[in-house]
Amino acid sequence: MTRRKLRSELALSRRTLLRGVVGGTLVALGVPTLEAMLDDHGEALANGEPLPRRLVTWLWGNGCRLEHWVPAEQGPGFSASAELQPLFDAGLADDIRVLSGFRNPVAGRRGHHDGMAGLFSGHPFINIDPMGAPYASKFGGPSIDQVAADIIAGDSYYKSLQVGVSKRHLTNQGPTLETMSHRGPDQPLLAIRDPALVYNKLFGALQSGEPADVLRASALDAVMQDVQRLKQRVSANDQHRLDAHMESVFQLQKQIAVIPGSCDLPSKPTVEMYKPDGAEPLWEINQVMSQMVALALSCDLSRVISYMFTGASGGTQFDMLPPSAFPEYPNAKDYSHADHHSVSHNNNDYEKFFIHRSVVVSMENLAYLLQLLRDTAEGDGTLLDHCCVLAGSDVTEAVVHSENDFPLIVAGHAGGRLRKNVGHYRSPNAETLSNVGLACLKAVAPDPDSVTDYGSDVGSFKGYTTTPASILLA
Repeated sequence: MTRRKLRSELALSRRTLLRGVVGGTLVALGVPTLEAMLDDHGEALANGEPLPRRLVTWLWGNGCRLEHWVPAEQGPGFSASAELQPLFDAGLADDIRVLSGFRNPVAGRRGHHDGMAGLFSGHPFINIDPMGAPYASKFGGPSIDQVAADIIAGDSYYKSLQVGVSKRHLTNQGPTLETMSHRGPDQPLLAIRDPALVYNKLFGALQSGEPADVLRASALDAVMQDVQRLKQRVSANDQHRLDAHMESVFQLQKQIAVIPGSCDLPSKPTVEMYKPDGAEPLWEINQVMSQMVALALSCDLSRVISYMFTGASGGTQFDMLPPSAFPEYPNAKDYSHADHHSVSHNNNDYEKFFIHRSVVVSMENLAYLLQLLRDTAEGDGTLLDHCCVLAGSDVTEAVVHSENDFPLIVAGHAGGRLRKNVGHYRSPNAETLSNVGLACLKAVAPDPDSVTDYGSDVGSFKGYTTTPASILLA
């Protein structure tokens, strides 16, 4: 009589990979968290370690319109403002905290540069030679995602990932505006904005002389044998999860293949992904990038991701906002193919309303990512339950480069570390953005008490803090 195996004998490591060989090269694909990797209650890994916490930082450029952003009520159960409505429409009201009334502690020199440094590092930026540009700077210290990566990366395959959507971002004013992610003042980590390249990094295998699409298909075919072997070891529920996971990866292949102007080979980085009229397919690229981010987090390929939807002071075109989208403004000027940053500095009513509508579009795209995280099961909850997502912009309102009352969202639950039922919190005393950063780091760290400070002071610019935003922590 065959002895029934104990759960401990059936347990799988969280590092389990699907493996195969393509052209003599070993390829590997991560798998999502399966029942066989968890304890009897599904609340921790089989070896007793807690499920990993993740940090995602998310940027949209050129701020908001405060009259359309800040909710009228405070506390839980608040009514959505117009710019936050997409998050409510996606059923995310209980998963987000809207923060207002916070100030940038390193402000005072150069609007968008101040905002990027203040929100994503807490360190005053460092001036560098502009070399003919209006201004240039670099981060004065590591960005929050890199601080988190040193704490929580563990044995994930990529210590951090940097992705982006819009390619109309500034590259001539130094790394402060070019990227959100910095190991230090002279170590910017640039975002990958081509979905095919992100896919190849995470899931594909490329060899010289072979078409990229053939290699990607071959890589997936190669691991399918390992999928079948693994399915013999796991429960019916895990078998279904494996099938769904592989279908998600195959679906990504199909979506990437139809994005206009997609760059298939990394040997052709100058190929740009624009529509025939010059606009970017923002929604389509965001969908694919969001799906790959969700898969990367779910498979523990990385626990830290910076996501640059549109760039700081960036010139993204919002082609989905032609004059016909604004019936309340007859004979309105067409800004659907205009530089977004330039429009944001126009203070006329129509231009201000155009910027407001572009923020709505940005929140629709953020909502898509958060929905994916919420809809991805993990342990006894969801991926969003184990994430902290810090979303913000590089200024409050670009028209005046305002740096107080920053638009901020903290989403997810960080494994129970982030407080529930916060809703909208407005700081009564203009708390520093650095307090938010410190709270997010404590929320994802294995030992919150080990994270004691964040940011730095340089002269009159005071980004250093030892006080986390208490409203965020459970």
